[in-house]
Amino acid sequence: MGGAEMARVRFALSPVYETVMALDALLRPGVHAVHLPWVDQVTWRPADVPHLRLLMDLLHDDTVKPSFLLPPPDSRLPDLEHELRRVGSTPSARVRTEIAGLRRARLGPLQEMAADPRDGLRAVVEGLRTCYAELIAPYWTRVRRILEADITYRAGLLAVGGAERLFADLHDEVRWSGGELTVHHSRAPYAPEPLTLLGHGMVLCPSVFCWPRVAVGTRPVADGTLRYPARGVAALWHEPEPVPDALANLLGRTRAALLVALAQPATTGDLAARLDVTAAAVSQHLNVLRAARLVTTHRDGRVVLHLRTERGDHLAT
Repeated sequence: MGGAEMARVRFALSPVYETVMALDALLRPGVHAVHLPWVDQVTWRPADVPHLRLLMDLLHDDTVKPSFLLPPPDSRLPDLEHELRRVGSTPSARVRTEIAGLRRARLGPLQEMAADPRDGLRAVVEGLRTCYAELIAPYWTRVRRILEADITYRAGLLAVGGAERLFADLHDEVRWSGGELTVHHSRAPYAPEPLTLLGHGMVLCPSVFCWPRVAVGTRPVADGTLRYPARGVAALWHEPEPVPDALANLLGRTRAALLVALAQPATTGDLAARLDVTAAAVSQHLNVLRAARLVTTHRDGRVVLHLRTERGDHLAT
């Protein structure tokens, strides 16, 4: 990745990707163990999901996902229907090629899709739309806050320290050196497959449900994509931990409680309700924490999110 590619690095979210990986978490809960509390609380009726067997056959291979299910976001936050239209418009030849590379390619549902990709894509779109409504929509506000906070944090690292700082703590499976980004370098046996982006950029997509892995999409090369677990995923399904007495003695109990609660990004209203104090009091305490560089605030349209800084993480833990 030279200067041209680095100049085109951008961040984006993907509702369709979260939906696909939520299905993967249900299919392989042991792999995505951090989401077991979600698996236990999610209420859905698999029998009511159209074409679920086709979706599960497409996702059965743990190492490869058909790229037509995972379109690289073409904007910072595409809406679900826009992404589903892109899934549905995948060329038939590409659908057949990607199905042929799956372990279950010879099973009935995938053979039927390969024989009639247009009808198969319509079925996939319908199934994904229902899965989003059942599995993601009830939690989307919470999930989106985590993803938006991660983008704010990573964009700050890129602005301050460039690519080296950005990729330094992205994931253990990601390494940056000498203008090259290496992914999955610790997997054995490691056989690198070089890829030149040819001036195209890279889309960095934080994800909740891909935890604990990173995933790459490089075909077509113009849409090179790196998906990685967002910061704060471990706290997503849990209530904040009790406030340690030592931290409360240092900061005061309300400020310490705010710092602990901000393991997940939150709005002023969220924090006020959680701590049972007024929004005005929360704002005053956040001003003090922000001045100490323990908390930062990010505005996205009309939504204002507060999140812990790296310094705040160290102090809170």
